[in-house]
Amino acid sequence: MTDGTTGTNWMRGRVVAAMGLAITMGGTAIAVQSVVAGADWETLPPTHEQTERALKGAAVSMAEAMSKAESAAGGVAVSARAVASDDGKVQYEFLCTAGGVMKRVEVDGQTGAVIAATLTLNAAVAKALERVPGVVKMADGNLLAEPPIYRVQVLASGTMHELTIDASSGAILEETMRGRFPGVAATGDIQTTASGLKFIDVVEGTGATPAGPQSRVKVHYTGYFVDGSKFDSSVDRGQPATFALNQVIAGWTEGVASMKVGGKRKLIVPYTMGYGEAGRGPIPPRATLIFDVELLGLE
Repeated sequence: MTDGTTGTNWMRGRVVAAMGLAITMGGTAIAVQSVVAGADWETLPPTHEQTERALKGAAVSMAEAMSKAESAAGGVAVSARAVASDDGKVQYEFLCTAGGVMKRVEVDGQTGAVIAATLTLNAAVAKALERVPGVVKMADGNLLAEPPIYRVQVLASGTMHELTIDASSGAILEETMRGRFPGVAATGDIQTTASGLKFIDVVEGTGATPAGPQSRVKVHYTGYFVDGSKFDSSVDRGQPATFALNQVIAGWTEGVASMKVGGKRKLIVPYTMGYGEAGRGPIPPRATLIFDVELLGLE
């Protein structure tokens, strides 16, 4: 948020460093979630010796389980792994391709029972449109999630509905509505100032307004890129930010100056009022930035 043209202060280093950490960790979290959503991140894995004993003692071998998986999927396996638990149980997991469609199949190492995620992406889209008649903007799948899922975005009556669908049962697990901008839902009118700054008042404050650019304010904020990815958040850190309005980027100086204490506002900051043509650190060149800001108080 710091003004890149004049001066320095403690907030510049702090915010840029925090942004870098958030992006690094955020990218990792997204990558991990897309592969193993629902995984157990707490329990230690069994030892190699325990796994070896479990696999040797399984009633169904990997080869037998693979044959079952390929039969259930009507295709061929392209990846396979065995998961052994501490109590010696074995579960085989396969990804199979059939007619260009990827399917996930699980086989119980004790009973040979087969659980197959047989729903296709096209079928998932049909399920989504049955729930929300509209037009599909995006559809993708994560067959390695637990349970395997498809995610479909449907536009209807000016609102985006995002549905998560179980790839095995076809059940709709979750439905959320997303606004045009990431973060807090904002349904009010977009205000545009002469400088090009845009903002939406989410909650109108009832307290005082900053007296001028020298005023020090205390805020909670979360920043997003236009693709929806989060790059920084005082809310996530659990620590509000305090700064003078003349020590931050122009979009913040102008955008917060007309807020009242207790208010919440979504700022849409063009690059000309942010980090400019070149960007800075984790902020790309010519980046439009979106902030959810809550004015907590004045100092």
